[in-house]
Amino acid sequence: MLSGSRVHKLAGAREACSHLGYHIEEIETSRIEDPIERVIRYWAPAGCILDDSGNNMSDTSAYADVPLVHLDPSESVLSSPHAFTVSSDNRQIADLAVAELAKTGCKHFAFLGWDKHIAWSYRREERVCELLKRMNRPFSVMNDTSTFYNKTMLATRSRPFLAELPRPCGIFAANDDFAATVLDICTTDGIRIPGDMFIVGVDDDPVVCDNLRPSLSSVRPGFVNAGRIAMSLLAKLIDNPRMPVEKKVYHPLGLTSRLSTRLVNAQSKRVLSALDLIRREACNGLKASDVVMSFGTSERQAEIEFKNATGKRITQEITDVRFEHVIELLKRPSQTIAPIANLCGWDSDIYLKRLFKQRFGMSMREWRRLNQGSANASDPDT
Repeated sequence: MLSGSRVHKLAGAREACSHLGYHIEEIETSRIEDPIERVIRYWAPAGCILDDSGNNMSDTSAYADVPLVHLDPSESVLSSPHAFTVSSDNRQIADLAVAELAKTGCKHFAFLGWDKHIAWSYRREERVCELLKRMNRPFSVMNDTSTFYNKTMLATRSRPFLAELPRPCGIFAANDDFAATVLDICTTDGIRIPGDMFIVGVDDDPVVCDNLRPSLSSVRPGFVNAGRIAMSLLAKLIDNPRMPVEKKVYHPLGLTSRLSTRLVNAQSKRVLSALDLIRREACNGLKASDVVMSFGTSERQAEIEFKNATGKRITQEITDVRFEHVIELLKRPSQTIAPIANLCGWDSDIYLKRLFKQRFGMSMREWRRLNQGSANASDPDT
C-alpha cells in the first residue's frame, strides 16, 4: 500500500486491530509473484480487507471461504447483494467540491474522472451532474477508463478537453492525481490557475497538495476512519459468518481550500508564489520579511502588490493560515493545547492565547468545548 490513501486506511485498520485483539498483515497483491491462493494458504487469515480502490480486486474466488470486507470496491462488488463493503460518501464529496468551486463565480464547470468501472469516480460524477443541473449551470464531463493508472495517456486525452472549456471554468477532478495532471497541462499551455480555471481534487494529502504549483484545494475523505470501519466490520463477520450483509459508508472530513480555488486579483506570478510560500511555511516560523524577499522588490512595493491582489497585508495572510491550523488541531481531542503555538509557528503560547481570544472572543479551551461535537465528527484521529 504505497498511496497516501492506503497508508491512512491501514493506520485506521491497525488502530482498530489493537482494540479488537487482532494482528494485521499488509500484502500488496500487485507486487507478489505467487498466486493469491498460495498466499492465503500460507497465512491462513481469519479474514481479509480488500482495498479495491485500484479496481483490481474483482475476482475473489481465490479467497475461498475467508471472510471478506471490500474497501472502496468496484461498481460490480458495491452493487452485489452478497458483498460486505465500506465505501466513501461520494455524494458528500461532490457536494463539498461543487460548493468550493461555486464560490469562485465560474459560470461553467467540468468534471474529469473515469467511467462507471471506477465506482468512486463514477458516483462523484453522477452527483456533480445532478447538482449542476439543479443549479442550471452548464458543465462538461470527461470520463475514460483507459487512462486509469496511465499518466501519459491521461495527459494526452485531457489536453484537448481542457483547451475547449469555456473560461473561467471550475474543474472537479476525481482525485488529486488527476488534478495534478490538469495543473501540469495548464502550466505548460499557459492557462492561469487561479483565473482561467479553478481546480478541486480529492484525497488532500498535504505532501502532494501543498507542493503542487499552485497548491491544490482538495476534499479530505476520512481514510483513517475508513480503515477503522472496515476492520470493525470484518471483526463482526469473523465472529458471525452468517450475519446479514452490511454496506458501510465513511464520510469526508471537509475540504482544505488552497490557491487553486482562491479568487486573487492578480496577474503577478510573484503574488501567487508568495501565497504558496505562506501556505507551505506559515507554521514553520515564516516571517513577512521572508515573503518580501521572494518578491525581489522593496518592502513597500511588495506590500502594495500583495494587498492589491489579496486585500490583505502579508502578516495578516500568515496569521490567517496559522489560525486555520490552530483550529484543525483544536478539533483533535487527543491534541493538548500547550504545544499548539509552537506547532503553528508562534514562539509564545501566551501570545497565541491573547491573539485567539481577540479573534474568537473566547479561550482555546472554551472554543474546543463549544465545538466538541463537530470536532469529534471531523477529526481523523477520533
